[in-house]
Amino acid sequence: MTINIYYHRSSTGNEIIKNYIKSLDEETQDAVYAFLRKFRDDSRFRQIPYTKKIHKDIFEIRIKVRDHFRILYAFIEKDSVILLHIFKKKTNKISRKDLKLAINRLKLYES
Repeated sequence: MTINIYYHRSSTGNEIIKNYIKSLDEETQDAVYAFLRKFRDDSRFRQIPYTKKIHKDIFEIRIKVRDHFRILYAFIEKDSVILLHIFKKKTNKISRKDLKLAINRLKLYES
């Protein structure tokens, strides 16, 4: 089943996730977008080991190109997700700062 993917925008309209991806080298950009297409189109890529629940309503997408990248996301409807935060993973644990940022961004989509 295909799902819809939405990208978080700041209150000023800044496409934070897309801009981060654009800042990466071309090969890494291509790999990230290729994985997101698989994630969107094939439910197997929405399961472990590709994703993992890390908080009450927040999940992570795990992407390995040359480095390890994480995209934090949440379901906003049964068939829709919002990508909340992306970062290069440098340690084994997700920092509280990164998780808190995703939690705060998710609050903007909750009614």
